[in-house]
Amino acid sequence: MATSSEFAILIVEDQSLIALGIEDAIRGSGGGLVGCAARLSEAFALIETASWDAALLDIRLAHGETAYPVAERLRAMGIPFAFLTAWDGDIDARYCDAPVLGKPFSEAELQDCLRMLIGSGRYAAGERQVA
Repeated sequence: MATSSEFAILIVEDQSLIALGIEDAIRGSGGGLVGCAARLSEAFALIETASWDAALLDIRLAHGETAYPVAERLRAMGIPFAFLTAWDGDIDARYCDAPVLGKPFSEAELQDCLRMLIGSGRYAAGERQVA
């Protein structure tokens, strides 16, 4: 569990080098627990076995999977999340209020996104403010 000076971030990203870079940046920003998942099944297992302050979700994953089912579960649990994507298509309308960090992004942009997510605290499903 994250202490007051640390925070726990779930990363759902199927590109291992990108995930490692994000993990390094999060740890450099004070993240105490970082969980990485490349597939939906791994993400759901991590959601159920640890407490997360926020999540970063790549929209399009390998094998035709999308992160939308994970986003749905996180929203129901009141865990803020942002999408990470290089995809230029439309985001599912159910998540139009979710922050989007376009790939490639800088470490400063990632840190700004993390501050926004961690600062937003937990929210009840459907009650999050548009960022």
